[in-house]
Amino acid sequence: MSDAASDIFAALAHPTRRQILQDLKDGEMAAGEIAARFDASGPTISRHLGVLRHEVRKRRTPSRGEGAVAEA
Repeated sequence: MSDAASDIFAALAHPTRRQILQDLKDGEMAAGEIAARFDASGPTISRHLGVLRHEVRKRRTPSRGEGAVAEA
């Protein structure tokens, strides 16, 4: 399995992160709204959001040869 696939599965391994994604399927929510749906602390939910955000950003950033503009 590729590293990218492993990273995605790792991000989705935690049930809280899967529930966050399920909650966001109908639209954006503020971090406080998301946190209010869980018994976990704000910092814990923030870490979960950070893991998800990191995976999304990795997939939105083009690498060389995939549309990235090289610096001159």
